[in-house]
Amino acid sequence: MELKKQSLLNLIIYLVLYLLGGTLVIALITSIVSNINNISYDTLFNQISSTTYTDLNLFKLANFTATLSNFITYLLMFIALIIVNFKYLKENFFKIKNKYISFIIYSIVGFIIIYGLTYVINYLYDLYNIGVSDNQDTIVNYIKYGNALISFFAVVICAPLVEELIYRYSIFSLFNNRIISYIVSILFFMLPHMLSTTSDMLTWFLLAIPYLISGFMLAYIYDSSKNIYASVIAHMLNNLMSFIVIVL
Repeated sequence: MELKKQSLLNLIIYLVLYLLGGTLVIALITSIVSNINNISYDTLFNQISSTTYTDLNLFKLANFTATLSNFITYLLMFIALIIVNFKYLKENFFKIKNKYISFIIYSIVGFIIIYGLTYVINYLYDLYNIGVSDNQDTIVNYIKYGNALISFFAVVICAPLVEELIYRYSIFSLFNNRIISYIVSILFFMLPHMLSTTSDMLTWFLLAIPYLISGFMLAYIYDSSKNIYASVIAHMLNNLMSFIVIVL
């Protein structure tokens, strides 16, 4: 029962900071940046919400604003979840030395499988002009036109720990049935990454496949290793590799 309460608290923290906190943060940062650069709030905010632009400088400023807002939101979740789950994270950390070989196998091999399958799928999509999800486009813009360093900390450091604590640890702790845990974990991981993608149903489903595969693999790594850090490391390495590819 205590474990379920802990998981529910994690989910509440995540939802409040992700939805309400994210909205307030981007409103605040947009207001500050617009005042500093003598641009109207509406002009900057509308550019943040748009994927097209006529003014490159405004586009870069909008992406910087969104990148900083995204980082602050994830940082708040990162700090809050570490505080709430400190005991659990500490216990899992000390468990690594007892099973460090299996830990390395799960995290490294898991990362290779996730990135390899995603790479192949995206290659095929590019070959047939299917494109990528709006979430992926947004991350690319954050890194290229926003701020690469801020994006690094948000995407490679904060997001993996936050998402593994929520989509793996919390979800698996709430359900006694492993099959249900897998299904909910995979869907909850996929949906936030696909919410901004607007396309026909077939294309939307195709673009969701890489997230479904990643969600399944990360759930499997967590469930099999019995250590949150295995899925966190695999997640971090995957995001790091994607970050490097975008930067280069």
